[in-house]
Amino acid sequence: MADPSETTQVSREPDEQEAVELVGAVRSLTSQVEGLQAEVQALRQETRVLPSENGEHPGWDEGRPVVRESPSWVRSVDTPRARGLAVPWLLLEIFFLIAVAALAAAAGLDAPVIAGVMVGAWLLVAAAEWAAARNSMREHALVYGTTVPQSGLPDDPSWLALSGEDTALVAADDRTATRLPPPQPE
Repeated sequence: MADPSETTQVSREPDEQEAVELVGAVRSLTSQVEGLQAEVQALRQETRVLPSENGEHPGWDEGRPVVRESPSWVRSVDTPRARGLAVPWLLLEIFFLIAVAALAAAAGLDAPVIAGVMVGAWLLVAAAEWAAARNSMREHALVYGTTVPQSGLPDDPSWLALSGEDTALVAADDRTATRLPPPQPE
């Protein structure tokens, strides 16, 4: 067994001087942290540009607004027109047909006459829809430079003429291969 006088003391009380030094260091550190916090708050509230290491501005001036140059292809595109008021055409057409039917019934017309008036009103609505669709296609063609596809066959219908020699399947060694037509003289 070890001699009690030779044992090490596990806990020792700090002496008065060490406690005073420790409290002084904590107070000093606290005052430094408070000073740094005040500087950070002041920097957050400033609006001026921070200086760079070599003394140059980082790419903008303090009072001048930033003007970004757009690519040339963006500048070449026309600005879109202001959209007109969106009209619920379907609802207007339905109300028109209902109003025509109600007026025809209120006028005391016979059923076949009312049916004829309704067919006429429907044809009027269909003609208006057709004219609006045609106008929209024409406007689309003007804006985007496309044309409405022409009906009918092309002027040279020779591309329709097929002969048996154009393409053929050739059986060779139990396999089927595609053979291209011979080159045509130009």
